[in-house]
Amino acid sequence: MKILKNNRGLTLVELLAVIVILGIVSTLLMNILVSSSETNKKQLANNQQLTELSYVLKIITKDMRRTTTFDTTDSTFKNNDNTTQYTYLFDMEANTVTRNGEIIAINIDTFSIIPVTNSKSIKFNIESTNGHKITTQLSFRSGD
Repeated sequence: MKILKNNRGLTLVELLAVIVILGIVSTLLMNILVSSSETNKKQLANNQQLTELSYVLKIITKDMRRTTTFDTTDSTFKNNDNTTQYTYLFDMEANTVTRNGEIIAINIDTFSIIPVTNSKSIKFNIESTNGHKITTQLSFRSGD
């Protein structure tokens, strides 16, 4: 009897082993890709919220620098002759902040502008629906 010594092909067992290993590796890679994609989406949403909160703070700071007083009855920054006015409103139902009727922030949970007693300052609080919070105190410039 003659023994075949041709080893150029793959046996069925070797082929199945390769398929199983490739299946396991590809499953792991897909799980990693899906997980990293979801993490990326969450980070983008977080960054967008932080950017939006910072933008609101920047706008309020600029408006404060252009005006001289803050009217607590209607949350309005005004200059001495009332020619410049910036009114901020918080809509609890829509979770939005508007400036002179224009929406400047969405997904806002808490928003307040409170005058600090015995000073030309205001305390500013804003919190997004996903928990990011900014609290700061701003002062009117006194260069009259």
